[in-house]
Amino acid sequence: MRWDEYSLGDDQPKQNPWREDKLGYAPFARRLADVIINMAAPNGFVIGIHGKWGSGKTTAINFVLSHIDKHNQEIEGNSRKVECIEFRPWIVSGQHDLIAAFFKILSENLGPSEGRLKRSIRSRVRFLYRARDPLIDAAATLAIAADPSFGAVTGIAGGLAKTSLPQLLSRYLEEPSLQKAYQDLREQLLASGRKFVVTIDDIDRLDNDEIRSVMQMVKTIGRLPNVIYILSYDRDIVSVAIDADVKEPSPRFTEKIVQQEVALPQPSRGALLGILDREISFLLKRIEGSTRWHSLLSNGVHRWVRSPRDVLRLANALKFSWPALREEFDGADLVAIEGIRLFEPRMFDWIRTNRDFFFNEGEFFIANDEQRKSHVRNIRELLSDNSSSASLELLATLFPLHAKWFLENSYSIGETNISVQNRRGLASEAGYDGYFALHPSADAIPKAVLDDIIANFDSEAEASRVLKSYLNKINSLGKPMIGLLLRDLRLRLNENNPVKVLGFLKALVSIGDDVFRIPWSGEMLSVEPNLTLQFLVTDILAALNKNDVERTLLELFSSAGSVLTLSAIYVLRGRELGVFPTDSPREAIIDQDTFDALGSILLKKILKAKQDDSLGNYPIFWPIIVSWKHLGDIDDIRYWIQQGVERSGTFTANLLLGMVYRSSSQEGVEYTFKAAENTDVINLSFLHNKIKMHLAEKKTLTPDQIILLNAAVRDMEKLGFTN
Repeated sequence: MRWDEYSLGDDQPKQNPWREDKLGYAPFARRLADVIINMAAPNGFVIGIHGKWGSGKTTAINFVLSHIDKHNQEIEGNSRKVECIEFRPWIVSGQHDLIAAFFKILSENLGPSEGRLKRSIRSRVRFLYRARDPLIDAAATLAIAADPSFGAVTGIAGGLAKTSLPQLLSRYLEEPSLQKAYQDLREQLLASGRKFVVTIDDIDRLDNDEIRSVMQMVKTIGRLPNVIYILSYDRDIVSVAIDADVKEPSPRFTEKIVQQEVALPQPSRGALLGILDREISFLLKRIEGSTRWHSLLSNGVHRWVRSPRDVLRLANALKFSWPALREEFDGADLVAIEGIRLFEPRMFDWIRTNRDFFFNEGEFFIANDEQRKSHVRNIRELLSDNSSSASLELLATLFPLHAKWFLENSYSIGETNISVQNRRGLASEAGYDGYFALHPSADAIPKAVLDDIIANFDSEAEASRVLKSYLNKINSLGKPMIGLLLRDLRLRLNENNPVKVLGFLKALVSIGDDVFRIPWSGEMLSVEPNLTLQFLVTDILAALNKNDVERTLLELFSSAGSVLTLSAIYVLRGRELGVFPTDSPREAIIDQDTFDALGSILLKKILKAKQDDSLGNYPIFWPIIVSWKHLGDIDDIRYWIQQGVERSGTFTANLLLGMVYRSSSQEGVEYTFKAAENTDVINLSFLHNKIKMHLAEKKTLTPDQIILLNAAVRDMEKLGFTN
């Protein structure tokens, strides 16, 4: 990971119109600079540049000043130079301080080139050290007249302490009035022939009183010969400030103060999106172009990004969140939801507080269509403005399974739930929880793990390493993580089917026994991990062509060791062929000859496990018994079962797992004995007696096994299977 890709951008204005113009402001700035350079302004002139907050007004002014500076460097002599002064009113408060600060800044820029510090000192203590330059003298006098206390602006208490109070008072009384000082400055400026441009930027950053003070100053005292002002502001903000106390309609402030107002050029949408593209290229290279992505762009990004500051905010948000969610959350959805957070906060809050609605939990677990439709009316009311249609389209794209509620059945871009899960979109639980926690959910399988398995699908060692690492993990809801991993792999393989699969299938068989040992959680609507494993094997095989699936299965049965898992795979293939009964018939993926060949291999493994006494160690026997009964001698099976039941309560419990129905209650898992299937391999009266014997001894039995055995005794007695 290259961390420099995620360097947060700043909001600093640009300076160089020849190298930094990404918004197309340079031509505008050059033309405005030419106007100022060639303008005669004997009574001063005020130019207003207006644009929305964050639109780049300061950059435009900097570009103007750069062009003026270039002009000053290229001409000979001083007659046509334009001297630039930047005045920042937002660092000064109070009308008197503001006026005094302005003329202090002006006086600092009027003197010869002996150094700013020296000129500043001279202008501040003019009454102690008389200036020889009449222009400096006039400006400094005006500064003192505007701030007779010498307090907030002059800041020279230490120097003044050397002069007695009567002397200061005498000096002050000798000073001219503000009006006289202002007139002297006008005459000196007019006589000097020098030309100034004064920029007053970010006026819209001031409070209303300060805005009125600045504009009043420019209108009155600030009108000086050969001084051209460039003011920048958001016109709506300044208009409200100036007219805040006016009860009756008044002329626009531009007619009263600003003599020429120009609108900042609107950056083209292409320029803004181009900047955004460069800023978040680390993310965009992971997003594939699709109808869905273009819907997110047109209904979201293209509406939101209208100024350079919009670009900066969205880019910085993505640079912050993507490293935390990298590869664990869909990049396209991240662009959309971060944009919603920044630019449509009401919709963001609705998404954040409606998890149950999106994932059919809580009150929405069994909600009907009318209840869901009624719930969505809330967001429709929140979005009741001109952009509501695009916002609802955006919601429908992010949550495709709920699109009909947002768009009233008019949605056309569809997306399957499998696709949402695989790309970890916001509409997946793992994606939703990961985004709002700014970290992949601890209850979800990291997408990087799935990617690693898919990338090394034919490596038995790599697949076994990853699969075994999840065997003993339980999430916060008490669910085995291996079941979630196998489920997510099924979803992923639904859209991406590797050609070489033998290594992964061997790894699945190697963990099969442990997966079968995972106890049932009691959730009727969830799929047990062992069933998910069997379905996953079926999905992998079904994606292969006929020759590959037969070859793969024959090699798998020959090399793999788990009799239980191989028997479960064999029974599923037999059900597809109609060899074993099933309530859910499906198309066979192998023919009868291959099935028979697999049976021949499996029978040898069963008999070998019986011979070395490992067959009774499996956590459940019925897949083995069904296969063995079809392939071998039923008397051998009966004898093996009889010996096991006599010997061990654990063996008996594992046998019964294939002879009961399971249900859940507040007390836990409940078992109901069923006598219809495979009762030809065991005498039920004999089994009843042995179960009672094991219950009396209770040696090595777990609490769940005791519940199972008691339930079997109870139901067998009801059915009459007793001596």
